[in-house]
Amino acid sequence: MANDESIKGRRGCLLIDQKKCQGCMTCMLVCSLVHEGKENLSKSRIQVVQSSFEKYPNDIETRPLESCDLCLDTPFWNEQGGVEGKQACVEVCPLGAVRFSTEVPTRLESGEREVNFRGEGWKKMGYPID
Repeated sequence: MANDESIKGRRGCLLIDQKKCQGCMTCMLVCSLVHEGKENLSKSRIQVVQSSFEKYPNDIETRPLESCDLCLDTPFWNEQGGVEGKQACVEVCPLGAVRFSTEVPTRLESGEREVNFRGEGWKKMGYPID
């Protein structure tokens, strides 16, 4: 899911498939590591919150990526970031639930944007792909 704050004013944005994300927080840890030099969930520019009280697929929520710079300024990572480069969270997500896109996803009636990175492999594991 993406919101307008994560898209506005950029030639691209990070998208997170909240139905594919398992809440491992690897993206949050690497984000703070490449920007701050230490793993600190509260300093991550990407925020994934998993609710213990909700069941799949409503247990994962992502917060706006307002301060995300697409890893353009990462003093603790020796890769080129930004629109033309790599994003640390995309590189480390074990399920491929985080991706960079130059296209804005379709807006649903709820106002949220549709993000679906689930394919046949996901279906074979018994998860819905819709």
